[in-house]
Amino acid sequence: MSEQIIAYGATVERSTDGSTWADIPECKGIAIPVVTTEYQEVTSLDSPNGFREYIKGLKDAGEVTVPMGYTADGYEAMVADQEAADSIYYRVTLKKQPSQTTSGDKFEFRAFPTPELEANDIGAPVNINLQLRMTGAPTWTKGS
Repeated sequence: MSEQIIAYGATVERSTDGSTWADIPECKGIAIPVVTTEYQEVTSLDSPNGFREYIKGLKDAGEVTVPMGYTADGYEAMVADQEAADSIYYRVTLKKQPSQTTSGDKFEFRAFPTPELEANDIGAPVNINLQLRMTGAPTWTKGS
């Protein structure tokens, strides 16, 4: 049997203290940080065979976007989070894979949020894209 799952059934939550979590309302997708590493060129006149040489530099978890439907309460919380001096905690919990019995995989990270209302047509739902600028290292906990 395949272990594949769909995004439906996942949860996306926020916290200002890392211990009390609240669902982000009307989420339409999940957003998981992708860690990239910078590579610094250190080529010198005596680099072997004329090849560039590199060393690892700093890592960056970048930015992700959480798509969601607009709610007044959700927007109010996002604006308050944007005005906060510190980064906000975020947690994405996937639904269980067929072989997992108690919980799905969990991703946690801290980020600075920027809510952006979409420009929509007259008959389209009002949506928000929550831009999250990561700070620090994200963590992943395998479900069980």
